[in-house]
Amino acid sequence: MTQEDFNNISTQIEGFVYDLIDKASFDLRAKVEQIDESTILVSFEGFDLPLLLGHNAELLDALQYISRRAFADAVADGLQIDFDAGGYRNQRRQELELMAQKAADRVRLSKSSFTFDPMNAQDRRIIHLALMEERGVRTESEGDGPLRRVKVLPA
Repeated sequence: MTQEDFNNISTQIEGFVYDLIDKASFDLRAKVEQIDESTILVSFEGFDLPLLLGHNAELLDALQYISRRAFADAVADGLQIDFDAGGYRNQRRQELELMAQKAADRVRLSKSSFTFDPMNAQDRRIIHLALMEERGVRTESEGDGPLRRVKVLPA
């Protein structure tokens, strides 16, 4: 993808996101920026930010999913479209990494497995990556669809 193509798709995504905001009557502003050669980050600010972040950011995730589906051809070509609001993603990643460490410590100490509550693919990936290099534990996913969860087991 050339820089011109990237700029074009970025402009299209910005228009799409503002249409979503307008049709949903949200009091939000979106900032679309290029993070690297294959990633676009859409960041939100505004009065309705708590709506996006409620219930583990389900609405933020839903908007991200809709946008990725709308631009499926570009996503299939390697474009990553990420949504964030008020630094939520970074804070959530830190929280999940801490939870993963605590689970690993517990598994090492008790020698029995620990299973997280169901979580989305993005959160499961963070757990797996956080424990990938940890000695004495391993991770696997189990379950299907929205009930899929991460299990931490003794190595």
